[in-house]
Amino acid sequence: MRGLALAGAIAIVFGLGSNYATGELGIFGRVNLLAGGTALIVAGVLALRRSRGFGTPVARGLLLRRGAILLLLVLGSVGLERATARVGLRFDWTLDQRHALSPAVIELLGELPDDLTATLFYDAEDPRVRGTRVLMESFRGTGEMAVGERVLDEAASEADRFGITSSNSVVLESEGRYELVGRPSEGSIWEALERLRQRDRREVVYYTRGAGEGDLRRSDELGYSGLAEALATEGYQVRDLVLPATQAIPDDAAALLVIAPERGLRPESLASLQRYLEGGGGLLAFLEPGKASGLAELLEVWGFDSPDAVVVDPAAGLVEGGAPGVHPLAHSYGDHPITRVLNANRMTFFLRTRAVEAARKPRPEDRLRAIVYSSPRAWLSTDLEAIARGQVPRDRDTATTGRFALVSTGAYPRGEREGRIVAFGDSGLASNAYLRALYNLDLVMNAVAWVAQRPESTLTRRPNMLTEIQHPLTPQQTLAMFYGAGLLLPELLLIAAGLAWIRRRTG
Repeated sequence: MRGLALAGAIAIVFGLGSNYATGELGIFGRVNLLAGGTALIVAGVLALRRSRGFGTPVARGLLLRRGAILLLLVLGSVGLERATARVGLRFDWTLDQRHALSPAVIELLGELPDDLTATLFYDAEDPRVRGTRVLMESFRGTGEMAVGERVLDEAASEADRFGITSSNSVVLESEGRYELVGRPSEGSIWEALERLRQRDRREVVYYTRGAGEGDLRRSDELGYSGLAEALATEGYQVRDLVLPATQAIPDDAAALLVIAPERGLRPESLASLQRYLEGGGGLLAFLEPGKASGLAELLEVWGFDSPDAVVVDPAAGLVEGGAPGVHPLAHSYGDHPITRVLNANRMTFFLRTRAVEAARKPRPEDRLRAIVYSSPRAWLSTDLEAIARGQVPRDRDTATTGRFALVSTGAYPRGEREGRIVAFGDSGLASNAYLRALYNLDLVMNAVAWVAQRPESTLTRRPNMLTEIQHPLTPQQTLAMFYGAGLLLPELLLIAAGLAWIRRRTG
């Protein structure tokens, strides 16, 4: 009976804990709550059936003492929660820190004017307001933003002025300008704050066209319009550059994007890229296996080695019907400003990626470094046709098994300027379908900022922008996959230890 009650209590704790950590009550949580509740009910019924003499003074005294202890525990818990809420003390124990503001938001708030205000407009019956209030309190807690609320029925003129059409909208104001956020989240408020910020200088980022490169104007899943929007949000001017018709890369280019050309780049185009880099330019090169564009050969001149093969990583699961292992989930990072905010819990996602190794320095003063790695069990496959059909590649050579670089960087001091290159083995991670998957956005945008030589403080972790259709998996969904093994085992061990303790006490 005692063992059953203990097992039920442990199951309920683990069920509630998984719900708090992921923000949703998954199968693991439901099973634990159902099993734990059933166990406690059965234990209570058995205890009542075995009990005798509840009407005696001794029994009443025992019940009174136990009841008083339980009441004190409940009152103490409520009092502690109210006290921490009053002093503004909060603890975020969610696995991806969903209730803690990201470093990018905190830094941005410090750069905005002191008159920054946020006003929540809502209907009294709107249940979404509760979550938004919690978020707004997080912003208020930084001391950088004044937060207020208005009921829509009492603020008709303000609703007309700001163009508010629905409840649970937030209006941000600063220096006579405003931004309306219709669906408040940390990410959407951060983007609105970025638009409010007045930049003295907007770096120009060019993307090449003319050889079948990725298109920043294309808005479907295969396009890169999401990358263009992210660049504009963070204060870059985005311009296209028809590379075959260009004699030289413009002098105002802070960074140049070359995204997986389908066709071979002309010798004149490769020569202009070479001159641009020798003059201290910044290049983000996105490769793809099976594409003979000449881009890999250009990178080889600058010290990178990228064999035309796909990294097959057994640590990666089956994603979107592709062959197992050809879509790596990277969680191993080198020490670099670009990846400073990433770690084993902040993974990035790649699709059929090449290896891009930092192989050799063109000059002794150059600095080359690999910054994103596969697992140590990965290997290279040249069977691109089988992989394209979704089949498991069979040309494994155990001699080539190891940890491969998926992204590498190079810094090249040339006179008074320093050229910079970030080479990606995959372009799909920056596409509309996958840019906001896991932490790809942080990796790509930090790479742009590093190449454009923005201050290192701007290379940071952005707010989580999670949606139900996020691909391939949200951080919560990814972590939920491991709950069966990650939480079930310690739960069973804890229950076994409790039962052993009870037996020793009663034996």
